[in-house]
Amino acid sequence: MNSDTDELVVSGGGSFAVSTDEIATTAFRLRFIEAEALAAAARLRGLQLCLDPLVAAQAPTVPTLVLQAAHDLEQASRSAGELDFSLRLAAEAYGMVENTMVDGIRMTSGVIGNVLGHIAPFLLLAGAPFLAAAGSGVLLGLALRPGTSRNPADAAAWMREHPELANNPAISAAVRLLFSSSDDIIAGLLGVPPGAGALIGDEGLGMFGIKEAAGLVLVAAGVAGAGGAGRRALVETPVRTTRVSTSSVTAPSSMSDLASRMPATSSAGSQIKIEKYVDAEGTPSYIVYLGGTVDMNAMPTGEAFDMTSNIQSMSAGDGASYRAAVEAMRDAGIQPGDPVFEVGYSQGGLLAVQLEQSGDYNVQGVVTLGSPVGQLETAAPTLTIAHTEDLVPALGGLDTVSGDDRVLVRRSLYDDAPIPTGDAFPSHNLGAYRETAELVDASKDPRVEKFIDNAASFLSGTAPGTAMEYRAERVDG
Repeated sequence: MNSDTDELVVSGGGSFAVSTDEIATTAFRLRFIEAEALAAAARLRGLQLCLDPLVAAQAPTVPTLVLQAAHDLEQASRSAGELDFSLRLAAEAYGMVENTMVDGIRMTSGVIGNVLGHIAPFLLLAGAPFLAAAGSGVLLGLALRPGTSRNPADAAAWMREHPELANNPAISAAVRLLFSSSDDIIAGLLGVPPGAGALIGDEGLGMFGIKEAAGLVLVAAGVAGAGGAGRRALVETPVRTTRVSTSSVTAPSSMSDLASRMPATSSAGSQIKIEKYVDAEGTPSYIVYLGGTVDMNAMPTGEAFDMTSNIQSMSAGDGASYRAAVEAMRDAGIQPGDPVFEVGYSQGGLLAVQLEQSGDYNVQGVVTLGSPVGQLETAAPTLTIAHTEDLVPALGGLDTVSGDDRVLVRRSLYDDAPIPTGDAFPSHNLGAYRETAELVDASKDPRVEKFIDNAASFLSGTAPGTAMEYRAERVDG
Protein backbone atom coordinates (compact mmCIF):
# COMPACT_ATOMS: atom_id res chain seq x y z
CA MET A 1 0.00 0.00 0.00
CA ASN A 2 1.17 3.52 -0.72
CA SER A 3 1.83 5.45 2.50
CA ASP A 4 0.46 8.60 0.90
CA THR A 5 -2.96 6.99 0.54
CA ASP A 6 -3.21 5.28 3.93
CA GLU A 7 -5.36 7.99 5.49
CA LEU A 8 -8.90 7.17 6.53
CA VAL A 9 -11.65 9.70 7.21
CA VAL A 10 -14.27 8.51 9.67
CA SER A 11 -17.69 10.07 10.28
CA GLY A 12 -21.06 9.11 11.71
CA GLY A 13 -21.52 6.99 14.79
CA GLY A 14 -23.91 9.51 16.35
CA SER A 15 -21.28 12.26 16.32
CA PHE A 16 -20.70 15.41 14.30
CA ALA A 17 -16.98 14.64 14.35
CA VAL A 18 -15.23 13.93 11.06
CA SER A 19 -11.84 12.57 11.99
CA THR A 20 -8.88 11.51 9.91
CA ASP A 21 -7.13 8.38 11.09
CA GLU A 22 -4.08 10.51 11.96
CA ILE A 23 -6.18 12.62 14.34
CA ALA A 24 -7.73 9.50 15.89
CA THR A 25 -4.32 7.86 16.37
CA THR A 26 -2.81 11.01 17.91
CA ALA A 27 -5.79 11.43 20.24
CA PHE A 28 -5.48 7.77 21.28
CA ARG A 29 -1.79 8.28 22.11
CA LEU A 30 -2.55 11.44 24.06
CA ARG A 31 -5.18 9.63 26.12
CA PHE A 32 -2.63 6.89 26.82
CA ILE A 33 -0.02 9.48 27.89
CA GLU A 34 -2.60 11.22 30.09
CA ALA A 35 -3.46 8.02 31.95
CA GLU A 36 0.11 6.72 32.23
CA ALA A 37 1.58 10.04 33.40
CA LEU A 38 -1.07 10.38 36.07
CA ALA A 39 -0.47 6.82 37.24
CA ALA A 40 3.31 7.39 37.36
CA ALA A 41 2.79 10.58 39.39
CA ALA A 42 0.66 8.65 41.88
CA ARG A 43 3.38 6.00 42.21
CA LEU A 44 6.04 8.67 42.84
CA ARG A 45 3.95 10.32 45.53
CA GLY A 46 3.47 6.92 47.14
CA LEU A 47 7.23 6.34 46.92
CA GLN A 48 7.92 9.68 48.62
CA LEU A 49 5.80 8.62 51.58
CA CYS A 50 7.74 5.37 51.88
CA LEU A 51 11.22 6.95 51.90
CA ASP A 52 13.38 5.86 54.83
CA PRO A 53 13.90 8.87 57.14
CA LEU A 54 17.62 8.05 57.28
CA VAL A 55 17.82 8.26 53.47
CA ALA A 56 15.91 11.54 53.53
CA ALA A 57 18.27 12.89 56.19
CA GLN A 58 21.39 11.91 54.21
CA ALA A 59 19.95 13.20 50.89
CA PRO A 60 17.46 15.94 51.78
CA THR A 61 16.89 16.88 48.15
CA VAL A 62 15.50 13.46 47.21
CA PRO A 63 11.96 13.98 48.60
CA THR A 64 11.81 17.37 46.91
CA LEU A 65 12.95 15.91 43.59
CA VAL A 66 10.40 13.09 43.85
CA LEU A 67 7.61 15.55 44.53
CA GLN A 68 8.78 17.77 41.67
CA ALA A 69 8.83 14.81 39.29
CA ALA A 70 5.31 13.84 40.39
CA HIS A 71 4.15 17.43 39.85
CA ASP A 72 5.72 17.51 36.36
CA LEU A 73 4.04 14.22 35.43
CA GLU A 74 0.69 15.54 36.61
CA GLN A 75 1.19 18.65 34.52
CA ALA A 76 2.10 16.49 31.50
CA SER A 77 -1.05 14.46 32.09
CA ARG A 78 -3.17 17.62 32.14
CA SER A 79 -1.50 18.91 28.97
CA ALA A 80 -2.08 15.60 27.16
CA GLY A 81 -5.73 15.68 28.22
CA GLU A 82 -6.13 19.25 26.98
CA LEU A 83 -4.54 18.38 23.64
CA ASP A 84 -6.78 15.33 23.30
CA PHE A 85 -9.83 17.50 24.01
CA SER A 86 -8.65 20.09 21.48
CA LEU A 87 -8.19 17.46 18.80
CA ARG A 88 -11.65 16.03 19.42
CA LEU A 89 -13.10 19.55 19.42
CA ALA A 90 -11.37 20.26 16.10
CA ALA A 91 -12.86 17.05 14.66
CA GLU A 92 -16.32 18.12 15.89
CA ALA A 93 -15.87 21.58 14.33
CA TYR A 94 -14.65 20.01 11.08
CA GLY A 95 -17.69 17.76 11.07
CA MET A 96 -20.13 20.60 11.76
CA VAL A 97 -18.63 22.69 8.97
CA GLU A 98 -18.77 19.74 6.57
CA ASN A 99 -22.39 18.99 7.51
CA THR A 100 -23.32 22.63 7.03
CA MET A 101 -21.64 22.67 3.62
CA VAL A 102 -23.38 19.44 2.61
CA ASP A 103 -26.75 20.84 3.73
CA GLY A 104 -26.13 23.99 1.71
CA ILE A 105 -25.04 22.05 -1.35
CA ARG A 106 -28.04 19.72 -0.99
CA MET A 107 -30.43 22.68 -0.77
CA THR A 108 -28.87 24.42 -3.76
CA SER A 109 -28.78 21.26 -5.87
CA GLY A 110 -32.39 20.58 -4.88
CA VAL A 111 -33.54 23.97 -6.15
CA ILE A 112 -31.52 23.57 -9.35
CA GLY A 113 -32.89 20.05 -9.85
CA ASN A 114 -36.45 21.26 -9.35
CA VAL A 115 -35.96 24.09 -11.84
CA LEU A 116 -34.41 21.70 -14.37
CA GLY A 117 -37.38 19.39 -13.90
CA HIS A 118 -39.76 22.26 -14.63
CA ILE A 119 -37.99 23.41 -17.78
CA ALA A 120 -36.83 20.01 -19.06
CA PRO A 121 -39.77 19.56 -21.46
CA PHE A 122 -39.14 22.99 -22.99
CA LEU A 123 -35.40 22.34 -23.26
CA LEU A 124 -36.12 19.01 -24.92
CA LEU A 125 -38.53 20.51 -27.45
CA ALA A 126 -36.35 23.52 -28.22
CA GLY A 127 -33.00 21.80 -28.18
CA ALA A 128 -33.69 18.33 -29.51
CA PRO A 129 -33.11 19.17 -33.20
CA PHE A 130 -29.92 21.06 -32.41
CA LEU A 131 -28.60 18.36 -30.06
CA ALA A 132 -29.42 15.64 -32.56
CA ALA A 133 -27.63 17.46 -35.38
CA ALA A 134 -24.65 18.43 -33.24
CA GLY A 135 -24.39 14.98 -31.70
CA SER A 136 -24.58 13.28 -35.06
CA GLY A 137 -21.92 15.61 -36.41
CA VAL A 138 -19.56 14.92 -33.53
CA LEU A 139 -20.07 11.16 -33.76
CA LEU A 140 -19.60 11.25 -37.54
CA GLY A 141 -16.46 13.33 -37.20
CA LEU A 142 -15.00 10.96 -34.63
CA ALA A 143 -15.90 7.96 -36.75
CA LEU A 144 -14.26 9.42 -39.87
CA ARG A 145 -11.02 10.38 -38.13
CA PRO A 146 -8.05 8.51 -39.64
CA GLY A 147 -7.16 5.52 -37.50
CA THR A 148 -10.39 5.59 -35.49
CA SER A 149 -11.74 2.15 -34.66
CA ARG A 150 -15.42 1.29 -35.12
CA ASN A 151 -15.23 -1.56 -32.59
CA PRO A 152 -16.99 -0.81 -29.23
CA ALA A 153 -14.47 -3.08 -27.51
CA ASP A 154 -11.79 -0.53 -28.38
CA ALA A 155 -13.68 2.13 -26.43
CA ALA A 156 -13.56 -0.13 -23.39
CA ALA A 157 -9.84 -0.66 -23.96
CA TRP A 158 -9.36 3.12 -24.13
CA MET A 159 -11.17 3.48 -20.80
CA ARG A 160 -8.87 0.89 -19.26
CA GLU A 161 -5.83 2.81 -20.44
CA HIS A 162 -7.27 6.19 -19.32
CA PRO A 163 -8.94 5.48 -15.95
CA GLU A 164 -8.45 9.07 -14.78
CA LEU A 165 -11.81 9.99 -16.34
CA ALA A 166 -13.95 7.50 -14.41
CA ASN A 167 -11.92 7.69 -11.18
CA ASN A 168 -12.00 11.44 -10.60
CA PRO A 169 -13.25 12.51 -7.13
CA ALA A 170 -14.84 15.63 -8.66
CA ILE A 171 -16.91 13.48 -11.04
CA SER A 172 -17.83 11.16 -8.17
CA ALA A 173 -18.99 14.16 -6.12
CA ALA A 174 -21.05 15.45 -9.05
CA VAL A 175 -22.72 12.05 -9.43
CA ARG A 176 -23.58 12.06 -5.72
CA LEU A 177 -25.26 15.44 -6.11
CA LEU A 178 -27.10 14.39 -9.26
CA PHE A 179 -28.56 11.27 -7.67
CA SER A 180 -29.36 13.13 -4.45
CA SER A 181 -31.36 15.61 -6.54
CA SER A 182 -33.39 12.92 -8.32
CA ASP A 183 -36.41 13.61 -6.10
CA ASP A 184 -36.29 17.32 -6.92
CA ILE A 185 -35.97 16.64 -10.66
CA ILE A 186 -38.98 14.29 -10.56
CA ALA A 187 -40.96 16.82 -8.50
CA GLY A 188 -40.09 19.53 -11.03
CA LEU A 189 -41.20 17.37 -13.93
CA LEU A 190 -44.53 16.93 -12.17
CA GLY A 191 -44.86 20.68 -11.65
CA VAL A 192 -44.33 20.60 -7.88
CA PRO A 193 -42.80 23.86 -6.54
CA PRO A 194 -39.40 23.68 -4.77
CA GLY A 195 -40.79 24.06 -1.24
CA ALA A 196 -43.37 21.33 -1.68
CA GLY A 197 -40.77 19.18 -3.42
CA ALA A 198 -38.69 19.18 -0.24
CA LEU A 199 -41.69 18.07 1.78
CA ILE A 200 -42.54 15.10 -0.42
CA GLY A 201 -38.99 14.18 -1.44
CA ASP A 202 -36.53 11.73 0.11
CA GLU A 203 -36.01 13.95 3.16
CA GLY A 204 -39.74 14.50 3.70
CA LEU A 205 -42.53 12.04 3.03
CA GLY A 206 -40.26 9.97 0.79
CA MET A 207 -42.63 9.97 -2.19
CA PHE A 208 -39.77 10.71 -4.57
CA GLY A 209 -36.11 9.77 -4.34
CA ILE A 210 -33.42 7.45 -5.67
CA LYS A 211 -35.63 4.42 -4.97
CA GLU A 212 -38.55 5.95 -6.87
CA ALA A 213 -36.27 7.05 -9.74
CA ALA A 214 -34.99 3.48 -10.09
CA GLY A 215 -38.59 2.29 -10.03
CA LEU A 216 -39.47 4.63 -12.90
CA VAL A 217 -36.58 3.17 -14.92
CA LEU A 218 -38.02 -0.32 -14.38
CA VAL A 219 -41.53 0.81 -15.35
CA ALA A 220 -40.18 2.46 -18.51
CA ALA A 221 -38.24 -0.70 -19.39
CA GLY A 222 -41.34 -2.83 -18.85
CA VAL A 223 -43.47 -0.58 -21.06
CA ALA A 224 -40.81 -0.47 -23.77
CA GLY A 225 -40.55 -4.25 -23.82
CA ALA A 226 -44.26 -5.01 -23.49
CA GLY A 227 -45.46 -7.62 -25.95
CA GLY A 228 -41.96 -8.70 -26.93
CA ALA A 229 -40.84 -12.32 -26.94
CA GLY A 230 -38.09 -13.69 -24.71
CA ARG A 231 -36.14 -11.74 -22.14
CA ARG A 232 -36.45 -7.97 -22.10
CA ALA A 233 -34.16 -5.24 -20.80
CA LEU A 234 -34.30 -4.75 -17.01
CA VAL A 235 -37.24 -7.16 -16.68
CA GLU A 236 -36.94 -9.81 -13.96
CA THR A 237 -36.86 -13.58 -14.44
CA PRO A 238 -36.94 -16.59 -12.09
CA VAL A 239 -33.65 -17.59 -10.50
CA ARG A 240 -32.06 -20.93 -9.58
CA THR A 241 -29.57 -21.06 -6.68
CA THR A 242 -27.23 -24.06 -6.35
CA ARG A 243 -24.75 -24.92 -3.64
CA VAL A 244 -21.47 -25.52 -5.48
CA SER A 245 -19.12 -26.32 -2.59
CA THR A 246 -18.99 -27.12 1.12
CA SER A 247 -15.76 -26.96 3.12
CA SER A 248 -14.36 -26.53 6.62
CA VAL A 249 -13.38 -23.05 7.72
CA THR A 250 -12.06 -21.16 10.74
CA ALA A 251 -13.83 -17.99 11.87
CA PRO A 252 -12.37 -14.68 10.64
CA SER A 253 -10.57 -12.40 13.07
CA SER A 254 -10.77 -8.95 11.45
CA MET A 255 -12.38 -6.68 8.87
CA SER A 256 -9.62 -7.57 6.40
CA ASP A 257 -10.40 -11.27 6.95
CA LEU A 258 -14.03 -10.57 6.10
CA ALA A 259 -13.07 -8.68 2.93
CA SER A 260 -10.63 -11.41 1.87
CA ARG A 261 -13.41 -14.02 1.97
CA MET A 262 -15.71 -12.08 -0.36
CA PRO A 263 -16.49 -14.09 -3.52
CA ALA A 264 -14.52 -12.79 -6.50
CA THR A 265 -16.49 -11.15 -9.30
CA SER A 266 -16.52 -13.89 -11.92
CA SER A 267 -18.92 -15.11 -14.60
CA ALA A 268 -18.25 -18.71 -13.59
CA GLY A 269 -17.66 -18.55 -9.84
CA SER A 270 -19.91 -18.35 -6.81
CA GLN A 271 -21.56 -15.05 -5.88
CA ILE A 272 -22.69 -15.96 -2.36
CA LYS A 273 -20.80 -17.53 0.53
CA ILE A 274 -22.27 -18.45 3.92
CA GLU A 275 -20.23 -19.58 6.92
CA LYS A 276 -21.93 -21.43 9.77
CA TYR A 277 -20.54 -21.63 13.31
CA VAL A 278 -22.00 -23.49 16.30
CA ASP A 279 -21.11 -22.54 19.89
CA ALA A 280 -20.72 -24.87 22.90
CA GLU A 281 -24.46 -24.65 23.62
CA GLY A 282 -25.31 -25.69 20.06
CA THR A 283 -26.51 -22.24 18.98
CA PRO A 284 -25.65 -21.52 15.32
CA SER A 285 -24.50 -18.18 13.93
CA TYR A 286 -23.79 -17.21 10.34
CA ILE A 287 -21.68 -14.84 8.27
CA VAL A 288 -23.17 -14.08 4.84
CA TYR A 289 -20.93 -12.75 2.06
CA LEU A 290 -22.62 -11.19 -0.99
CA GLY A 291 -20.58 -10.45 -4.11
CA GLY A 292 -20.69 -7.65 -6.66
CA THR A 293 -22.19 -7.14 -10.10
CA VAL A 294 -20.88 -9.58 -12.70
CA ASP A 295 -22.84 -8.60 -15.82
CA MET A 296 -23.32 -4.89 -16.61
CA ASN A 297 -25.65 -5.43 -19.58
CA ALA A 298 -29.23 -4.16 -19.32
CA MET A 299 -30.53 -7.30 -21.06
CA PRO A 300 -30.78 -10.19 -18.56
CA THR A 301 -28.94 -13.31 -19.70
CA GLY A 302 -27.97 -16.13 -17.36
CA GLU A 303 -26.25 -14.06 -14.67
CA ALA A 304 -28.27 -13.26 -11.53
CA PHE A 305 -25.89 -10.57 -10.25
CA ASP A 306 -26.49 -8.24 -13.20
CA MET A 307 -27.70 -4.72 -14.00
CA THR A 308 -31.35 -5.74 -13.75
CA SER A 309 -30.78 -6.92 -10.17
CA ASN A 310 -28.90 -3.68 -9.50
CA ILE A 311 -31.83 -1.51 -10.57
CA GLN A 312 -34.28 -3.74 -8.72
CA SER A 313 -32.25 -3.39 -5.51
CA MET A 314 -31.98 0.38 -5.94
CA SER A 315 -35.78 0.48 -6.16
CA ALA A 316 -36.08 -1.81 -3.09
CA GLY A 317 -37.42 -4.63 -5.26
CA ASP A 318 -36.65 -8.33 -4.98
CA GLY A 319 -34.35 -8.84 -7.94
CA ALA A 320 -32.80 -12.15 -8.91
CA SER A 321 -29.73 -11.60 -6.74
CA TYR A 322 -31.88 -10.80 -3.68
CA ARG A 323 -34.04 -13.88 -4.21
CA ALA A 324 -30.86 -15.92 -4.68
CA ALA A 325 -29.51 -14.66 -1.34
CA VAL A 326 -32.76 -15.61 0.38
CA GLU A 327 -32.66 -19.09 -1.19
CA ALA A 328 -29.01 -19.57 -0.17
CA MET A 329 -29.74 -18.50 3.42
CA ARG A 330 -32.67 -20.93 3.53
CA ASP A 331 -30.49 -23.76 2.21
CA ALA A 332 -27.78 -22.95 4.78
CA GLY A 333 -30.36 -23.45 7.52
CA ILE A 334 -30.67 -19.86 8.76
CA GLN A 335 -33.71 -19.46 11.01
CA PRO A 336 -35.35 -16.11 11.91
CA GLY A 337 -33.71 -15.89 15.37
CA ASP A 338 -30.21 -17.03 14.39
CA PRO A 339 -27.49 -14.35 14.71
CA VAL A 340 -26.35 -13.22 11.26
CA PHE A 341 -23.50 -10.91 10.19
CA GLU A 342 -23.60 -9.63 6.61
CA VAL A 343 -20.75 -8.47 4.37
CA GLY A 344 -21.45 -7.07 0.91
CA TYR A 345 -19.32 -5.71 -1.90
CA SER A 346 -20.81 -3.37 -4.53
CA GLN A 347 -24.27 -4.77 -5.38
CA GLY A 348 -23.81 -7.19 -2.49
CA GLY A 349 -23.83 -4.28 -0.05
CA LEU A 350 -27.24 -3.25 -1.38
CA LEU A 351 -28.47 -6.80 -0.85
CA ALA A 352 -27.04 -6.90 2.69
CA VAL A 353 -28.92 -3.72 3.60
CA GLN A 354 -32.11 -5.03 1.96
CA LEU A 355 -31.91 -8.26 3.95
CA GLU A 356 -31.38 -6.28 7.16
CA GLN A 357 -34.28 -3.97 6.35
CA SER A 358 -36.61 -6.90 5.64
CA GLY A 359 -36.76 -7.76 9.34
CA ASP A 360 -36.79 -11.46 8.44
CA TYR A 361 -33.37 -12.11 9.97
CA ASN A 362 -31.58 -11.41 13.25
CA VAL A 363 -28.87 -9.26 11.65
CA GLN A 364 -26.22 -8.28 14.21
CA GLY A 365 -24.02 -6.21 11.91
CA VAL A 366 -23.47 -5.12 8.31
CA VAL A 367 -20.27 -4.23 6.44
CA THR A 368 -20.50 -2.73 2.95
CA LEU A 369 -17.58 -2.22 0.57
CA GLY A 370 -18.05 0.20 -2.34
CA SER A 371 -21.87 0.06 -2.24
CA PRO A 372 -24.47 2.77 -3.02
CA VAL A 373 -26.12 2.68 0.42
CA GLY A 374 -25.56 6.24 1.68
CA GLN A 375 -29.29 6.96 2.00
CA LEU A 376 -30.49 3.52 3.13
CA GLU A 377 -31.38 3.24 6.82
CA THR A 378 -30.32 0.24 8.89
CA ALA A 379 -31.18 -0.69 12.47
CA ALA A 380 -28.18 -2.99 12.95
CA PRO A 381 -24.65 -1.59 13.47
CA THR A 382 -23.34 -0.78 9.98
CA LEU A 383 -19.85 0.03 8.73
CA THR A 384 -19.80 1.56 5.25
CA ILE A 385 -16.44 1.73 3.45
CA ALA A 386 -16.14 3.85 0.30
CA HIS A 387 -13.34 5.31 -1.84
CA THR A 388 -13.81 8.96 -2.78
CA GLU A 389 -12.98 8.25 -6.43
CA ASP A 390 -15.40 5.32 -6.70
CA LEU A 391 -18.50 6.05 -8.80
CA VAL A 392 -20.50 3.10 -7.47
CA PRO A 393 -21.05 4.41 -3.90
CA ALA A 394 -21.78 7.81 -5.48
CA LEU A 395 -24.83 6.29 -7.19
CA GLY A 396 -26.43 6.17 -3.76
CA GLY A 397 -26.32 9.97 -3.48
CA LEU A 398 -25.01 11.99 -0.54
CA ASP A 399 -24.42 10.03 2.66
CA THR A 400 -27.36 11.32 4.69
CA VAL A 401 -27.95 8.37 7.04
CA SER A 402 -26.83 8.97 10.62
CA GLY A 403 -27.15 7.26 13.98
CA ASP A 404 -25.14 5.89 16.85
CA ASP A 405 -24.48 2.61 15.02
CA ARG A 406 -23.82 3.89 11.48
CA VAL A 407 -20.14 4.56 10.70
CA LEU A 408 -18.77 5.77 7.36
CA VAL A 409 -15.10 5.23 6.50
CA ARG A 410 -13.74 7.06 3.46
CA ARG A 411 -10.36 6.77 1.79
CA SER A 412 -8.86 8.66 -1.12
CA LEU A 413 -6.67 6.35 -3.18
CA TYR A 414 -4.93 8.61 -5.68
CA ASP A 415 -4.27 11.99 -4.03
CA ASP A 416 -0.51 11.51 -4.35
CA ALA A 417 -0.35 8.30 -6.32
CA PRO A 418 -0.77 7.53 -10.04
CA ILE A 419 -3.96 5.78 -11.11
CA PRO A 420 -3.07 2.28 -12.31
CA THR A 421 -3.96 1.48 -15.91
CA GLY A 422 -5.48 -1.73 -17.21
CA ASP A 423 -8.72 -1.32 -15.25
CA ALA A 424 -11.36 1.28 -16.08
CA PHE A 425 -12.50 1.44 -12.43
CA PRO A 426 -9.51 0.61 -10.19
CA SER A 427 -11.04 2.61 -7.32
CA HIS A 428 -13.90 0.07 -7.26
CA ASN A 429 -11.60 -2.93 -7.39
CA LEU A 430 -12.24 -5.51 -4.65
CA GLY A 431 -8.49 -5.76 -4.05
CA ALA A 432 -8.36 -2.02 -3.24
CA TYR A 433 -11.21 -2.44 -0.76
CA ARG A 434 -9.39 -5.34 0.86
CA GLU A 435 -6.42 -3.04 1.41
CA THR A 436 -8.68 -0.39 2.91
CA ALA A 437 -10.18 -3.02 5.25
CA GLU A 438 -6.65 -3.64 6.57
CA LEU A 439 -6.38 0.06 7.43
CA VAL A 440 -9.76 -0.10 9.16
CA ASP A 441 -8.41 -2.85 11.42
CA ALA A 442 -5.54 -0.58 12.44
CA SER A 443 -7.75 2.48 13.01
CA LYS A 444 -7.82 4.03 16.48
CA ASP A 445 -11.06 5.91 15.86
CA PRO A 446 -13.38 5.02 18.77
CA ARG A 447 -16.38 4.61 16.44
CA VAL A 448 -14.53 2.04 14.34
CA GLU A 449 -13.26 0.30 17.46
CA LYS A 450 -16.81 0.17 18.86
CA PHE A 451 -18.11 -1.45 15.67
CA ILE A 452 -15.34 -4.06 15.69
CA ASP A 453 -15.95 -4.74 19.40
CA ASN A 454 -19.67 -5.27 18.66
CA ALA A 455 -18.72 -7.77 15.94
CA ALA A 456 -16.31 -9.64 18.23
CA SER A 457 -18.54 -12.70 18.60
CA PHE A 458 -18.24 -13.29 14.83
CA LEU A 459 -14.48 -12.58 14.75
CA SER A 460 -13.03 -15.15 17.15
CA GLY A 461 -10.40 -16.27 14.67
CA THR A 462 -10.50 -19.77 16.17
CA ALA A 463 -14.03 -21.20 15.99
CA PRO A 464 -14.39 -24.09 13.51
CA GLY A 465 -17.20 -23.82 11.00
CA THR A 466 -18.58 -24.80 7.61
CA ALA A 467 -18.39 -22.64 4.48
CA MET A 468 -21.06 -23.06 1.80
CA GLU A 469 -20.73 -21.37 -1.60
CA TYR A 470 -23.61 -20.74 -4.01
CA ARG A 471 -23.98 -20.03 -7.69
CA ALA A 472 -27.18 -18.25 -8.83
CA GLU A 473 -28.42 -18.22 -12.43
CA ARG A 474 -31.44 -16.79 -14.19
CA VAL A 475 -33.80 -19.26 -15.82
CA ASP A 476 -36.56 -18.75 -18.35
CA GLY A 477 -39.98 -18.27 -16.78
